[in-house]
Amino acid sequence: MRAIAAVFAMLVATLCPLIAQAQKPIALVGGTLIDGTGAVPVRNSVVLIRGDRIERIGTLAALPVPSDYERISTEGMTVLPGLWDLHVHLIYNGHPNPGAWFKHVADFERVTIPASARQMLMGGVTSVRDMAAPADAIFGVKKRIASGELAGSTIYAAGPALAKMAPGAAAPTAQFLAIADAADARAKARQLIDQGADVIKIFFSERMSPEERSAIITEAHARGKKVAMHGQNDAEVRLGLQMGIDDFQHIGVDSPEYAPDIMAALRERVKNGPPLYWTPTVGANNLLNGSFTATKPEIVDDPEAYVGLPPALIAEVKEGWETYKPREPQRDTEAIVKRKVAQLRDAGVILVFGSDEGSAGELARHATWMDADLWVRVLGMDPTFVIQRMTLDAAKAMGADRENGSIAAGKFADVIAVGGDPLRHIDVLRDPKVVIKHGRRYK
Repeated sequence: MRAIAAVFAMLVATLCPLIAQAQKPIALVGGTLIDGTGAVPVRNSVVLIRGDRIERIGTLAALPVPSDYERISTEGMTVLPGLWDLHVHLIYNGHPNPGAWFKHVADFERVTIPASARQMLMGGVTSVRDMAAPADAIFGVKKRIASGELAGSTIYAAGPALAKMAPGAAAPTAQFLAIADAADARAKARQLIDQGADVIKIFFSERMSPEERSAIITEAHARGKKVAMHGQNDAEVRLGLQMGIDDFQHIGVDSPEYAPDIMAALRERVKNGPPLYWTPTVGANNLLNGSFTATKPEIVDDPEAYVGLPPALIAEVKEGWETYKPREPQRDTEAIVKRKVAQLRDAGVILVFGSDEGSAGELARHATWMDADLWVRVLGMDPTFVIQRMTLDAAKAMGADRENGSIAAGKFADVIAVGGDPLRHIDVLRDPKVVIKHGRRYK
């Protein structure tokens, strides 16, 4: 029976992409098109899709729809590129205490990662970057989605974070891969990249020697990969800039604003390169969504947030919310986050979009649109800018912009359509009416 199951799985993995390629070509007709580049929206648009690629783009007046295309009306909708979320943790499924999930580590590859990836796809997020997960689980699901065996967002992944443990301590969870010395750090960075890592993440970098940090960054850069680490406090930011980190994750509220020496270092880095990215995850970690999460909001009962999970796990998550006691947010959290984001933009740092999906209150089905809403409603950013950071700029950060991130002829057909106008009401992103990934329609 195992042999038969293995053969069947191979057939599915082989045939699914062929089925997607052979499907009838698609025409999205009549909606307003936002292409992801920041260009002026196009009214009465037509987007022709053949196979996994965008074939042509035009308007009803200039581009006839061939008779053999499946015609999908997008009248009253906005058509835009599939969204990206550059900081997710697919191993979690909405539990307010993510640490509690590690007793289910055996279910990560079989249940929780596929469920989260599918929920995010159905929410219009066609590409994600997972920032800490056990290697076999996340890289295994990444391959199964790429083959067409599973429905889910395209996964870019770090695998486990390379971490320096305290003397005599083991890695606390499978999200971490402990290093012993510089040679081991280099070898494990190489190991992760060979397994399929798209980015390397460093944790507990303050415990590492300069040689260990250098070994990881040198190996990653030699293989064309960026290195990310947390920037949750000023000490981490100073260390990361000294190390030559590529991408900071999160924003800390340990200080009311970045000190002059940090701002000077940021400007120097931006001036001389290489590019510096920052994924602020402003909703998570008890920041701008902290007070909302503390109310145990109705959104945590949304059935769509539990699709793909067995009843026992759903019950456990809901029980966790019943007893959830959040940390009290700082009184001035919002003001600090707004000030620090403004400082980063002023220094020329490249902000990239990520929600920290999987952390408390950041449900896979809802995390991305909720953070986009915060960028516009609380941080005061222009919706066109936010959508570009969620699409083309996110793809650029991953080196994928030649194939993805905008609606252009020849690129992968990762396209969604939402009711209404996200440039006026960004929260319409919460309920996509159409979701197409690599030319295959999922919604």
